[in-house]
Amino acid sequence: MVYQIHIGGEIFSCGESVDLLKAARSHQVKIPYGCANGGCGMCKVKIQKGEYKIGLCSKGALSDEERQQGYVLACKTYPLSHLIGDLVE
Repeated sequence: MVYQIHIGGEIFSCGESVDLLKAARSHQVKIPYGCANGGCGMCKVKIQKGEYKIGLCSKGALSDEERQQGYVLACKTYPLSHLIGDLVE
């Protein structure tokens, strides 16, 4: 399944098996990132609406509290529905 992702005023498509950062980059959508491996936290996004799953990432980059509030790392997040989110600065 392929979903529409709305982040930071940009729209791109992303399949369930592709992380948000990889999909954004393939559509020339800019999401800041450093390591692209769940360790730095630069690609943090606040999901406003939609379902997703998160892969393993550093708790220093994304705390349990942030996860409960809807924050994710784009490099470790896979959509399960259409998503709407905002970049975190």
